[in-house]
Amino acid sequence: MDTAYGPWESLSLEAAVDTFREMPTRWWITGGHALELYAGRSWREHGDIDVALLRRDCPTVLPLLERATGWTAWLAASGVLSRYAGQQLDVRRHENNVWMRRGEHGPWVVDVTVSHGTDEAWVYRRDDAFVLPWDVAVLTSEEGIPYLAPGLQLLYKSARPRAKDHQDAREVIPSLDPAAAEPLRARLPADHPWRSLLRPPVDDGPTGWPGGPPWGSGRSLR
Repeated sequence: MDTAYGPWESLSLEAAVDTFREMPTRWWITGGHALELYAGRSWREHGDIDVALLRRDCPTVLPLLERATGWTAWLAASGVLSRYAGQQLDVRRHENNVWMRRGEHGPWVVDVTVSHGTDEAWVYRRDDAFVLPWDVAVLTSEEGIPYLAPGLQLLYKSARPRAKDHQDAREVIPSLDPAAAEPLRARLPADHPWRSLLRPPVDDGPTGWPGGPPWGSGRSLR
């Protein structure tokens, strides 16, 4: 995590879950913690914790979090950090992350990832034709913690992978079954190094999706 704007003292996974469970809206764990929830084990340290909220909910939920915790919310967009003032966040301006810190000048504790979706479905922020039912896109751990499905989390990480992202890919991709890996198989560039980590494809069979799965087809389920 970038410490140029001050130190991070990230919440533990347990503390983040306890905090967001009190919020009256959908939320889920993303980032490296989501992959570890899927795998049921840990393989590296984490400098921060990422929790997703729907874009439409941020003007309501972020002020609630501030009042409940004493944190302050700061918009991190295009290399600029500014105090969040309750506005609707604009994807066209790359307003996709809100950092929260203790008080006005304390350490950062959580990175809120601003995500897309409807009441019925999760929407991929980088292609709004890629839509999945919530129970496919967001899974639940044995402890009842919601987290982004591993194939989707790695798809986000694949665009500009850092050393820790490559490590996550090596740990997780070989364990993915064909359905979980299909977003990567369908959407990774042909020359992406993570393709070598995918299991060999299986023969096409019934998918449960009318006309086939929507991973790379551009079909919308809305």
